[in-house]
Amino acid sequence: MSHRRRERFYVKFLLGGLVGLIVLIALIWAGRDGYVRWQERRLVRRAVYALQHGDDRMASLAARSVLELKPSSAGAARVMADLAERGGDRVALQWRRKAAEAEPQSTEDALAWARCALQFNEIALAERAMATVNEGGRQTAGYHAVAAVLAQAQQQDDKAEKEWKEAVQLAPNEKPYQLQLGILHLRAQDSERHALGNASLAALRADETQRAAATRALINDGVARHQSASELLQLAKELQEYPEATLSDRLTYLDFLHQLQSAQFSAYLSELEKNATATPNDLATLLSWMSQNSLNLLALDFIKTLSPDLVQQWPVPLAIADIYSRLKDWRALEESTKKANWQQLDYLRHAYLARALRAQDKTAAAEHEWTAAAKDASGRSDAVVSLVRAASEWKWENEATELLWTLAKFPEKQNEAFQTLYRLYAKTGDTQGLFRVLVRLAEFEPDNLNVQNNLAQVSMLLKANMDEARRTAANVYHKEPSNAAYATTYAYSLLTKGDAKGAVKIMKSLTEQQLRDPSISAYYGICLAAVHDEQATGFLQAGQKTSLLPEEKALIDKAFANVIPSPKTD
Repeated sequence: MSHRRRERFYVKFLLGGLVGLIVLIALIWAGRDGYVRWQERRLVRRAVYALQHGDDRMASLAARSVLELKPSSAGAARVMADLAERGGDRVALQWRRKAAEAEPQSTEDALAWARCALQFNEIALAERAMATVNEGGRQTAGYHAVAAVLAQAQQQDDKAEKEWKEAVQLAPNEKPYQLQLGILHLRAQDSERHALGNASLAALRADETQRAAATRALINDGVARHQSASELLQLAKELQEYPEATLSDRLTYLDFLHQLQSAQFSAYLSELEKNATATPNDLATLLSWMSQNSLNLLALDFIKTLSPDLVQQWPVPLAIADIYSRLKDWRALEESTKKANWQQLDYLRHAYLARALRAQDKTAAAEHEWTAAAKDASGRSDAVVSLVRAASEWKWENEATELLWTLAKFPEKQNEAFQTLYRLYAKTGDTQGLFRVLVRLAEFEPDNLNVQNNLAQVSMLLKANMDEARRTAANVYHKEPSNAAYATTYAYSLLTKGDAKGAVKIMKSLTEQQLRDPSISAYYGICLAAVHDEQATGFLQAGQKTSLLPEEKALIDKAFANVIPSPKTD
C-alpha cells in the first residue's frame, strides 16, 4: 500500500508538472502575443505620425520594425504603401494588396488597392481589387467614386457619370465628388451637359476647399475650346491670388500676360523670379517655363543674379542645360555638364553632354557619352522614358527607337513602348519594324483582333508566314465581317492565293462610305485591277492620298499597270 501511494504521488506530480508547464507556455505565448500587439499599435501610431509630419525616414523605420515583429501587419503595410505611392514606386501595389488581404472585410483597404492600381494605370488589377469589396462596401459613396475613376480610365464616360452621381447622392456634403462630376460634364461634347458642368464648377468656386481646382478646370476647358487669352485672363488672375495657389497656377497667369503682351508681364515675372529663389524646384520650374516660351536670354540674365550654391542645387542644373541647348550654345552646355554630378539623374547629364559634343562634330566622344547615358538608364523604366523624350525632342530617331525597345522590356511600360514604336515605324514606312512590333504585341495581347489583323496584313506584304497570315485574316474577318479593315485584309489574303473574284466580292460587301476611306480604297482598287475592272483607277488614285507602306505603293503601281494599257510604240 505504501508503494502504491508513492506511485500515485509521483504520477500526480508528473501530471501536475506537465499541466503547469503547458499553462506556463500558454502564459508566455499569450504574453508575447500581447506584447507584439502592443508594439504593433505603438509603432504604427509612430509611423503614421511621422508620415503626417513629413518624416518619411522615421515612418519607414517604424513600419519596418513592425513588419519584423509581425509580417502580416495591415497597419505597417498601409504606411509602406503610402511611402511608395509618394515616390511613384510600383511596389506600393504589393503593399496595398497585402493590407487588403490581411483585412479582407476592410472596404477602405480594398478601395485603396484599387486607387493605387489606377495610379499606375493597372486597369485589370483595379477591377480585381474592386471585385473584393463586399456587398456592404458597394453601397458606400467611396466605392462609387473609385468605380467612376475606373470607368473614366476605361473611357466609359456614361458609366462614370452614373457612378459620380451615385457618389454625390450618397454623400451630398462631399464637395470633391461634386467637383469630379462637374469636370466630367465640362468635358462633354453635348452643350447641355457642358453648361451643367460649367454652372456646377462656377458654384464650387465659392467653396474655399474647391475653388482652386474648379477654377483650373474652367481655365483648362477654355483653352481646350480655344477661348481667347483675354477671356480667360480674369479667371487666371483670381486663381493666382488664392492663398492655396501653386507656382503652376501663377505661371498660368504669367502665360496669359505673355500671350497678350501685357504691360504687367515684366513686373509679374520679376515677382515670380524673386519668390522662386526660395526652393530649387520652384526655380527650375520657372527657368523651364522661360525656356519653353523663348525667353532663354532673359533666363540667362536671371541666372547670373543667383548665388553659385543655388545654381548647383538639383534640378536647377537640368533647367540650365536645357536653356543652353535651346540657345544652341554648345560650348557652354559642354562646360556645364562635363564635370558635373547629377547623382541619380547622371544619365541625363551624359545625354546633354552627348548632344553638345555631337553638335560640335566630336562624334566619338558624343557616342561614348550617349552609350553611358543609355547604360545608366537601362535599369529603370522612368529613366528610359526621360531619355526617349530627350532623344525625340532632339530628332534623334535611331536613338529613340533603340530606347523604346529597351523600354519594352519593362512589363509596366510594354504596351506604351510598343504603341509608340508602331506609330514611329508607320510614320517612317518601316514595314520590317512594324512586323517586329506586331509580333511582340500579338504575344502581349493575344486576343486583340486589331493586332491580329495588322500582323496578318503586314506579314502578307512581306511574304512572311503566308499560310498563318491567311488563316489569321480569315479568323478575324469571320468574327467581325462588318469591320472594313478586317474585310480588306481578308480580301487581300484571297488575292494572294489567286482568288481575285473572291477578293472583289468581299470588298463589295462593304458600304459606299467605307469604300471611300483612302486606306480601304487603295485595296479595293488593287482587287478591281486584278480582274481588269476600269473602275479601279479612281479607287487607286484615292488610295494614293493616304499614308502607304513601300510594299503597298508597289502594289498600287502594279495595279495601275493592269488597268492602264502601256502606250503603243511604232
